[in-house]
This record gives sequence, C-alpha cells and structure tokens, in this order.
Amino acid sequence: MFFLAARALHVLLGATWLGTAVAMTFFVMPAVQELGPDSGKVMMAVARRGFDAFIASVAGLTVLSGLWLYWHFTAGFDPGISATASGRVFGLGGLLGLVAAIVGGSVVSRGSRKILALAKQAATADPGTRSQLMQQLEGLKKRVATGGRVVAVLLILTILLMALGHYV
Repeated sequence: MFFLAARALHVLLGATWLGTAVAMTFFVMPAVQELGPDSGKVMMAVARRGFDAFIASVAGLTVLSGLWLYWHFTAGFDPGISATASGRVFGLGGLLGLVAAIVGGSVVSRGSRKILALAKQAATADPGTRSQLMQQLEGLKKRVATGGRVVAVLLILTILLMALGHYV
C-alpha cells in the first residue's frame, strides 16, 4: 500500500514539475518578455509568492521519490535488475530528471535571482549605469530562457521514458 502511495505521489510531483516547467517556459516567460520594462514587476510579484521555493521543493521531492522508487524496483540497486530493459529505461529517465533538476537549480533559479537583483539595481541607478545593467539583464534573460527550455525538454523525455519503462 505504501509503495502505491509513493508511486502516486511521485507521478503527481512529476506532473506538477513538468506542467510548471512547460507553462513557464513556453507561455508565461514569452508573455512576460512582451511586457518590456514592466516584465520586472511581474517577475518580482511571482518571486514574492515563493515560486522559486515551490519549484525547487517539487523538483527535489520528485528526484528523491524517484530514487526511492528505483531502489525499490531494483531491490536495492541490484545490478542484475538494473541491467534489464525496464531497469535501463527507468534509470535513464531518472538520470535525465536529475540533470533537469541540476540545470533548473544552477542555471534557471540562480539566473532568475540574479535578474531580480539586477532589476532592483537598475531601477535606482543613474542612466549610464542603468544601460550597462540592462545589457547584463538581457544576457541573463537569454541564459535563463535557454536553461528553461533545456529543463522542459529533459522533463518531457523523462516522462516518456518513465511511461515506456512499464512496457519494455
């Protein structure tokens, strides 16, 4: 019974993480970019509501529950079970999910925090400094957007592999 509850929680967490990543990457962020100078206000409002902590918690719990499920599936990481087709597919999916969490934390989350800090500085800076800060902001925004797309694609591949693992 506990195993089924853990699987259900893992699926719920994974779906939440994937849905949030896809929605933010392909819909919310492009719409925010269209706002131009007002985009900073939207992102600050999202940050005030704890989005970073939410997505980091969901990603972390998804990875941890996935590791536990893989440990359970492979009877304690038994190499014989891990080498089966299902074991390899689930393992690759888990690895891609872990990479998505690392990229999300190191590139997307860290870059987003830097963007917010630079936007606050730019709001009170003199015109010469402001233009320099705005150039830095644009570079960071591109890096975060690319990181977000990488995370979304990795999560899509992860979900596909997790689904496929049940049938190979």
